[in-house]
Amino acid sequence: MLRVLPRVCTRIPRRPSPLQYSRRPFHSSSSSRRSYHPGYFRFLDDIPEDTVFWSIIGLNGAVFAMAWWAKKKLEVERNPALYRWFQKNFTSSWNNISAGRIWTPVTSAFAHADFSHILFNGFTFYFMAPLTLSILGSRQFLFLYLGGICSIHLSGGASAALGSVAYTNIWRGRDVPSVGASGAIYSVLSFLAFQAPRMTLLLYGIIPVPIYLAVGGLFSYDLYRTVQDNGGKTNTSAHVGGALAGAAYFFLRRFRMF
Repeated sequence: MLRVLPRVCTRIPRRPSPLQYSRRPFHSSSSSRRSYHPGYFRFLDDIPEDTVFWSIIGLNGAVFAMAWWAKKKLEVERNPALYRWFQKNFTSSWNNISAGRIWTPVTSAFAHADFSHILFNGFTFYFMAPLTLSILGSRQFLFLYLGGICSIHLSGGASAALGSVAYTNIWRGRDVPSVGASGAIYSVLSFLAFQAPRMTLLLYGIIPVPIYLAVGGLFSYDLYRTVQDNGGKTNTSAHVGGALAGAAYFFLRRFRMF
């Protein structure tokens, strides 16, 4: 997994350690982080950054608990009602989208397949999201992370899910339901790699690696597995889509297209 070293690119404001977030809230920086079109969802910038951070973690935990409960009811009580409802509303697939459940590309980003899945995604989010929040502010971070809130801001989790659905259906000819925050987290990692390429990460908490090298390596590996169709149970196409969305988001901001 990836962890930020204390010393990062000097252009990025120093933030408190993630271990201090429960005691020290985020503070909004100058208005320079605001969107170039301030009329869009301006109220989101009034949400404290620590509220956004912990709310996303809490939502992931709540949805995971609901999925666990649905599986237990299916296994123990032989009652599939809750499990079927969860599959319809918290998994991303062409079947769900074509049935009119257009919210599933977003809601699926809060669902996870098992404990190791949510643990790895949660670990990465815990250490990478605070810095991105400090750069973007609440509103633009939510646009980046979730995507699909507004058509011109399609990025992050939603675009990764939609890209994965399109890829598996059009190129692979199958409809495989997908869950997980990996696409959204990859968009955050990709954005940071462009925003602060000299920032150093600790790979698996041990090996120091420049973020551009780490993210570039992950992207290349997932792209190879996607093309070769050997991702196994991992939805590598969502990883690729998330990384591309994060890069696109960086350049859209760089050229002041929003």
